[in-house]
Amino acid sequence: MDIVNNIKNSFYPEVYSESIPTSADLSLCLLKKTQLAKYVLVVKDFDSKLDIKVQIANARKLIRQQTSAMWLFKEVGAYIVFVCDELPDLSESQLEIDHTGFHAVIVQGVHLVSKSGAHLFNHSKWLNKSFGGTESIASRLVRSAI
Repeated sequence: MDIVNNIKNSFYPEVYSESIPTSADLSLCLLKKTQLAKYVLVVKDFDSKLDIKVQIANARKLIRQQTSAMWLFKEVGAYIVFVCDELPDLSESQLEIDHTGFHAVIVQGVHLVSKSGAHLFNHSKWLNKSFGGTESIASRLVRSAI
């Protein structure tokens, strides 16, 4: 079983209740709805030829298209997971997340997961406190890669 299926089995349907059909550029898109909010976890292949900022921007655009997200009315909180053979030489600070909610797709976490289980991530924080189950999401992703 490959890493994308492992991630799907780890999160769906327990954490994310819907699996949305994906385009060729997204390997997986899982959706969770609460009373007023929507959250997604998406998986994409990491492209070592593209800057990580460009890849995050491209993922944001794909998420917006897949979920019909709109700023102010239908925002979506997103965890973006990039799967790679080996972790690239990046730091946590290069995995840019949003610090405000002024986006249609609010990037709450960016993860790089290698097929060996190596993991680098950055999650949104407020006063050095993470919210939204970020620790459990990170640990599930690592377990999924192994």
